[in-house]
Amino acid sequence: MRIFIGALAVALTLASAVIADEGSPAATDTAFSSEKYGITCPLAPNWDVVIRERDDLIFVARIPQRDPERPAAVGCELALAPESLDEYRTRIDANAERGRIPGDLIRNELIDHEGEPRLITVTEFRPPFGGVWRETTVRRIAHRQMYVFKINSDLEDPSHDTTLAAFETMVNDASFSPPDTGATRDDQSDSNRWVQTEFKFAIDLPDQWQPALAPSQLALLFANGPAFGIWSDNFLVIARPSERFDPDRLVQEIPALLQREEPGCEVLSCEVVDQPGVGQAVETVVRTQRGSFSMTVLERRFQGDRFSYEAKFTLESKRFDDLAAELRRCLDSFSEEPGEVPVVRPGVAG
Repeated sequence: MRIFIGALAVALTLASAVIADEGSPAATDTAFSSEKYGITCPLAPNWDVVIRERDDLIFVARIPQRDPERPAAVGCELALAPESLDEYRTRIDANAERGRIPGDLIRNELIDHEGEPRLITVTEFRPPFGGVWRETTVRRIAHRQMYVFKINSDLEDPSHDTTLAAFETMVNDASFSPPDTGATRDDQSDSNRWVQTEFKFAIDLPDQWQPALAPSQLALLFANGPAFGIWSDNFLVIARPSERFDPDRLVQEIPALLQREEPGCEVLSCEVVDQPGVGQAVETVVRTQRGSFSMTVLERRFQGDRFSYEAKFTLESKRFDDLAAELRRCLDSFSEEPGEVPVVRPGVAG
């Protein structure tokens, strides 16, 4: 998971860059609401929202402090829920012991707040220009998503206590609804079938999997399975403008392309397969290391009537063999549904 505020320098550089691009923002309302991300929360009147609804960032706001050149930063980001928040607590403690987190960890505690578990993490920084800055992170889980609230501020600023109280109010009074994943369940199907409502395609997902909010605007559909620790196996669909589809050429080119993009990955197979309703598809199975995890990716590239598609399952390798047949059945179930669709979004064909 990307840390969107992280250390002090990241927070202020990000906020300053956006302000420089967009001009000084007007004062915000006293509430922030996003149907897409499924959250409503109160904001203090002097918090200026400078980023909103950008990939997994729900919002980032600037908070005035005594030094106008060094405002505080507050915000919220969306992530997939882990199996439990204690998985995050344990990992943060371990990383702190190894010196792998920025700043000094002064609190990392799982608490019960009115029957709901929350993880509170506090780190302190001593920047080169002096003083002590504190970053407080509160993680909450709702609707299979993890909401990560953060504030990074000058501990010695006269407004610090007031700012922190407003942050606590924001976290405590936040309310959640299911995020807009862009997909609906096909109630006419006996399988776990979902329809992408804007781009009109449908696919079966494995049992207990369901759509989640995509971590990137590039994915037209994103879904995940049950969490194991802090990881969830996932699936995504990317579409590009229709182009000449040459499966035999792709079989020759894809292995080298993948190894350039991710050196050290192992291409287990790359072959042309028959896919019902589509014709031929290029199926690739790749094994790679993501931190301490061994991951296996099953990907198909194929040409539909509207777009060229990439559909990709990413699983921990230890579960892949048992699920491979089911994953391939799901890929075989892909279909384009009747109806008008928009052109593919700008930037998708990167």
